[in-house]
Amino acid sequence: MRFSFFLILTAGISLSACNKFLDVKPKGKLIPSTVADFDHLLDAEDIVRYPFVNNNSVSMLAYLTDNVTLSEGLGNVFYKANNNTSLDNYYAYTFRAPFKNPNSLEYFWNWGTYRAMKYFNNVISGVSALRTPENAAQSDAVMAQAYVNRAWAYFHTTMVYGPVYKPGGNNSTKTIPYLTDPDVNAPMPDLSTQEEVYTKVLADLHAGLAHAPVATNYPSRPNKAATQAMLAYYHLFTRRYDSVAYYANLAWTAASAKGVDGVLYNFNSLTYAPPGNPLSSAIVSPDSKINLPNSREILFFRNTDNTVGRITQSYPSAEFIALFDAASDLRYKYYLITAPGYKTTYNGTAYDDGPRVQYYRGSLTNSLPRFQMTAGFTYPEVLLMRAEAYARLNRLPEAMSDVNLLRRYRFVTGTPDLAMPASQDEVIKLVLDERRRELPLGHIKRFMDLKRFCLEPDKPWGKTKVVHTLGSETFEGTIDAPLFVLPIPNTILRFNPQWGIPLDERPFN
Repeated sequence: MRFSFFLILTAGISLSACNKFLDVKPKGKLIPSTVADFDHLLDAEDIVRYPFVNNNSVSMLAYLTDNVTLSEGLGNVFYKANNNTSLDNYYAYTFRAPFKNPNSLEYFWNWGTYRAMKYFNNVISGVSALRTPENAAQSDAVMAQAYVNRAWAYFHTTMVYGPVYKPGGNNSTKTIPYLTDPDVNAPMPDLSTQEEVYTKVLADLHAGLAHAPVATNYPSRPNKAATQAMLAYYHLFTRRYDSVAYYANLAWTAASAKGVDGVLYNFNSLTYAPPGNPLSSAIVSPDSKINLPNSREILFFRNTDNTVGRITQSYPSAEFIALFDAASDLRYKYYLITAPGYKTTYNGTAYDDGPRVQYYRGSLTNSLPRFQMTAGFTYPEVLLMRAEAYARLNRLPEAMSDVNLLRRYRFVTGTPDLAMPASQDEVIKLVLDERRRELPLGHIKRFMDLKRFCLEPDKPWGKTKVVHTLGSETFEGTIDAPLFVLPIPNTILRFNPQWGIPLDERPFN
């Protein structure tokens, strides 16, 4: 292949959609020839299953953050001594680069971003060529979804393979190719700078916003509210908080127009089934969808890492656990459960973590997670983006109103609302703590937040470094530094010498 990461549509593309991710019927194989055919491409399982996970559906990005911790047994035996297939988690946690073998397949790149890109670029190009005045509405709606999908993928990819974005500063570092041409024979584009990627993402989002449908057939497809949520999220990183408030408000207002109960679960109404066994029971919601991608809270679905935070991978950090009110916050009851920790004997040394608080939010029961999480957007995140924007714009009563609204759906009935804090920074901190509790423990969300918060080192939520411990050892990683930038692997660089990036010759093992 001329370019190892670019998978062009050949005689036919398999569109069978795995029910674990997309509740749509398999479309079989086809050569797209109509707008409807191209529309079906957006139901491909590849689009939702692989962003920023490896072939075990595990994401090492969590292990660079302050949300997880490893015990000595987990780190030195489960991962290192056993040469675990997710050994990159251990190397990321100990900040030992390279985290991944630079000469092996890069799942984030090949399976995630650029595998999905073959669908988006072919849809945009193909539908554009078929568009007529008669099918304009349908064509524009299909292309809009592809534009927003593409923007979401490239925005996150440039932050994984690029440095911290600095609003108003120097963002000239070249990061990724913003590939838009579906033709395999077209010249490979040069790497775009971080600023260029941001500019192109914004253009794609606005191209999608104009025609994004109000409703789509499944949360894997971005609708109008998801597009607005992505615009709000984008502007969290550009620090255009007026735009964050504007777009988050549009998305939340439209979604909750028929009542907040339609987009939030009241955790007081949840139960275990069967009752009495919180370690293995499923969670039952009134609509029986809380464990599905089309749960009422999911606005835009992308697969996430369901295993992080439990004995098979890691534990939630003490800092993360301390964010929860164990007595009143029902998220603590359902997400954080004390269970036996890692225990083994290796080379005559016994390792026993004893009972440990673990993160059971994504624990599987009958092949479904207790709570379906997403690397995309939930309605609670939209509400909290609006709250953060209000707080940063010094609209403090509105920010606190949003925080207290969400807390009424998460805390034991009768828990009093939070009072107005004494300062703006305290309000922002309350919002961001709520955001951290609400978002998935692992995958990409906290990684992205740390990259924007590191520019505020003088604030209570700002961090410039992440510190991890493993037994008696301590490891530090600086966020605005190469350790938080994944290198393009050699398997890609060998096919693209024109980028001028030397091969990574560092030993992996």
